[in-house]
Amino acid sequence: MSDPRTILITGASRSIGRALAAHYAGAGHTVFGCARGASDFSHANYTHITADITDEAAVRAVFKAVTDAGAAVDLLINNAGITQARPALLTGSAEAADILETNLTGAFTVLRETIKHMMRAKHGRIVNFSSINVPLGSVGGALYNASKAGLENLGHTLAREIGTTDITINTIGLSLVEGSGMAEGLSDKARAEKQAELIKPDLITTEEIAHAVDFFASDGARNITNQVVYFGGVR
Repeated sequence: MSDPRTILITGASRSIGRALAAHYAGAGHTVFGCARGASDFSHANYTHITADITDEAAVRAVFKAVTDAGAAVDLLINNAGITQARPALLTGSAEAADILETNLTGAFTVLRETIKHMMRAKHGRIVNFSSINVPLGSVGGALYNASKAGLENLGHTLAREIGTTDITINTIGLSLVEGSGMAEGLSDKARAEKQAELIKPDLITTEEIAHAVDFFASDGARNITNQVVYFGGVR
């Protein structure tokens, strides 16, 4: 993206969200980030808002903070989520509910409020983050995989519901991201097995993710919506 945008990133306090906040703020964009916890990232172009996306009132407060700052969100990077590394038979109901509440219901609340916000501006771009675990059906992440599959389907439906507007919704399925903790959290055996399923098994970087986001956010992609693109060549 060559022209300055106002970007909202959920889950911005750590890992991929924090890296993208730093990337876009450093590139001259106005970035608002939200997360359950505080952020150690500071930049003149960055505003951090402590908010839990499972709290509907907190999500609305995020958009109030944006509008109170005299801004309008041009691009949502819907990144917030929690992972799972436990076989389904050992996953308790509370853990399952937390994953679904955050990754699906919370993501929906953010999407709904973003779309309302963008409809007032009559323009917007939304990029959801899914995972290669959806097509791979990776063992040990049944609820995580299901929540991301649900997010993909949610994007499909919402894209159709707002198809007459200048708002697009697309999804990027991330593979293992360098420095994010994804690969580091796997055993050598588990990492090798996952990479063996990919046509392009190398770890991806923040810059590669940003490149994909920039494409969907570009003016040249104004007629591209309702799409899911996976890193790694899984489909």
